[in-house]
Parts: sequence; structure tokens; C-alpha cells
Amino acid sequence: MIRLFRHYVPQSLMWLGAAELLVLVCACYIALFLTLENYGLGLAQANPQIQSLYALVFIGVMLFSLFATGLYQLRIAGNLRSTMIRLTVSLLIGAALTGGILVATPANWATPDIAGICLATALLGLVGTRLVFYSIVDTQALQHQILVIGAGRRAAQLATEIHESRIRGVGICGFVPVNGEKIQKVNSNDVIVPDRDICSLVAELGVDEIIVALDERRGALPAEQILECKMNGTKVTELLDFIERHTGAISIDSLQPSSLIFCDGFSRAAMGNWRKRTFDLLVSTLLLVIALPVMVVTLLAIWLECGGRESAFYRQVRVGKHGRTFQVLKFRSMCSGAEKEGAQWATANDSRVTRVGRFIRQTRIDELPQLLNVFRGEMSFVGPRPERPEFVDNLKTSIPFYDIRHQTLPGITGWAQVCYPYGASVDDARRKLQYDLYYMKNHSLFLDLTILFQTIQVCLWRQGAR
Repeated sequence: MIRLFRHYVPQSLMWLGAAELLVLVCACYIALFLTLENYGLGLAQANPQIQSLYALVFIGVMLFSLFATGLYQLRIAGNLRSTMIRLTVSLLIGAALTGGILVATPANWATPDIAGICLATALLGLVGTRLVFYSIVDTQALQHQILVIGAGRRAAQLATEIHESRIRGVGICGFVPVNGEKIQKVNSNDVIVPDRDICSLVAELGVDEIIVALDERRGALPAEQILECKMNGTKVTELLDFIERHTGAISIDSLQPSSLIFCDGFSRAAMGNWRKRTFDLLVSTLLLVIALPVMVVTLLAIWLECGGRESAFYRQVRVGKHGRTFQVLKFRSMCSGAEKEGAQWATANDSRVTRVGRFIRQTRIDELPQLLNVFRGEMSFVGPRPERPEFVDNLKTSIPFYDIRHQTLPGITGWAQVCYPYGASVDDARRKLQYDLYYMKNHSLFLDLTILFQTIQVCLWRQGAR
């Protein structure tokens, strides 16, 4: 993992991005070479400034479309069908954006021949790069090998995270129980009862990192042996930090208040300063201008479906910063009287959702009026999703540390929304809180931009909508 502006990025994805950048550069060069050769010209006769500008535009737009369609996420690795669909969509988006830029500028940057060959060459190169990457990303030779100190409940949690592929590129050399620790839900074949010191195990098994996952550390941690390993160059990490680094979430199963008090992060300035407010205003203004035609069409569609009997807008009370309530604005997506029996979680194929409502919920168009909440300072563009007071009262008593998410402005989109599907239960709220805590702890402009780009792919593939 590489930490960029407080956010953890898998090193394998950095290498993938570098390889695909090289592919796009080569695609531009090959297209220029073949086109000039076809006209009987040489590379020396090309205008280097014009062609360099075209290459920069093409490469920048293509990298943006690859990122926006979710192709830089390890969780889709291995799904060849999904990858091919996303690559095709990203190339179509890239072609449309590049074409629009070329048309809008007076310079004759490129001929249709160059653009066509660029796209075809880029497609072949990107498909080949992806096939190679997915074939080697999870191979044992490239895995980061860890030794887990502990074999109890916390160690079992780590084993589950790896088994369910929420942590990729990591191999467990074994679990080392300490002082007769009770083994829980850990494969007995992976348990190592050491007959020698831990440093010898590290050398013998080729361990890259030691993970301390003891249920009770006091009086049980073999501190001297682990310190010796660290002095010999082996990285030592506490379980919570390791899970945060590899999942983008802060596990609350064994989280203690002291962990939050002494950790690096949760800066009050980072969660609510003037830079974030300026960012919110600029982005929401730009999106309002872009989305205005879509909003007008949506208003007409809702008005026609309900026969003008209902307002196209829907106001709902939500809990905001410091627990203050406000009215969130949305396009109406449910029939009248949808909650006559009280507040309910939305369910899959909810019968209360109208035909227009189903489409605007899947594409997140129903959220666009919340841009006005951002202008009023009730919401941020990026942050934890605001929840209803009826649910918050229950969630605060059921989930530890839940109220922490109310220390910052809620958002239209957020880290939990792009990393986890729609939440419709206490268990879902618990899982999403772990992503919210990660966002609050590691907030930066870079993370906000990452979330915005990933929100595009959530809308494109209609992920988690109900």
C-alpha cells in the first residue's frame, strides 16, 4: 500500500495505472506513425506541438474514463466479463469527450484516421494489460506474506476479511497463539505452535509483516521477540491499522476510545474548513449548470406520472452536523402515502417506488436537488449520508461510535456509498459506519476527488440502488 495525501492506494493499482499510461502513449505514437506513413510522410514532418497536445488530451481523457468506470478497483479483478464491458464503456466515453474537445477547439489537432487507430490500439493494449494484471495480481509469488500473532476472535476477523476477498494480495503464513490463547474460527492447519522464537519463524517462512491480533494484549504480548523482529527490518502492525490500510474502513468490532484519541487523524480543521466549503460551492455550482436539463426533464416526468396532483419535490427530515435536523430535498420517487405506517427501510423492488422513481433512484437523479442543501450549508458534497431521526435513535444504541459521524457535515455522496451497497438494516449501517470513520479520519481533497470519480461509476452501473 502507498499512502497518498492520507489515503491508502494499493501498490498493484499504481503499477497498473503506470502500465496503462504507457499503453496510451504508445497508442498515440503508433496512430501517428501509421497515419503519416499512409500519406507518404514521416514523423519528422509532423507538427510536434499539435500532436503532443492531442496526445495529452487523449491520454488525460482516457485515464479519467477508466477511473470513472471503476476499472481501478481490485474488487472487480478476475471478472473478465465485467472488465470487458467497463473497458468498452470507458473507450466510448473517452472517444466522445475527446471528439467534443477536438470539435470545440479551432486547431486541427488530429484526423479521424489518427483518432480511430488510437482507440483501436488502446483497446487492444488495455485488454492485454488487464489480462496479464489479473492473472498475476493474486499469485502467491507476489503476495504480501504476514504472520499473525494471536489465534482468537480478532485473528479470526482478519482471516474472514482475507477469505471474503475484502483484503487482496495478502497471504497468511500462519497464526501464532500466545500463552494458551483459545483458538476461535481459525483454520487449525494454519495455527503454528512455536517451538522456537518468533524471529526464527519470520526468517523460515519469509514473512514480510507481523500483525498483532491478540484479544488481550496485557501480559500476553511477546514484546521482546517482536521488537527484535522489528529491529531486524520486519514491519510490525496492529490489526486495526492493517485492516484500515487494506480495506479503507476502520473496524469497530474491537475499537476502543483510546484508539481514536491517540490515532493520527480526525482533524477538526480537515472536517470543516473553508477549503472544503469552497470546494463544495464550486462543484455543486458546476453540477447544477450541467444537470439543469436533466432536472427539468425529471420534473416534467414526475408531474406527468402523478397527473400534477403531487409536488415533484420531496422533503424529508434528516440528522446533520452536531445532531441538528434539517430538511433534505429530493425528487419524489415514491407514491403518495408511502410511509403512512411510519418510517421504513427501502427494500429491493420496493412496491412503493413509482416507475419514474425507480429509474431516477437507480441513476441517483433523485439526489440532484440536494445541491441546494449544499448551497445552504446544511450538507457537504462529500461526507457521511444523513440518516433519518427515527433510525438514528436506534442506531446510536445498537452500534458503538455511531454518533461520531455527526461531527461533520453529511454529504450527497461519500466513501461508504462508493464502497458498500445500499444499507437497509442495522448490520448494513454498522458496516457503512466503518467507511465513514475512515473518511473522517483520513479526509483530504484528494480523497474527496477520488470519491467523486468513483461516484460516476456507481451511477453508471446503478450500484446499490433501491
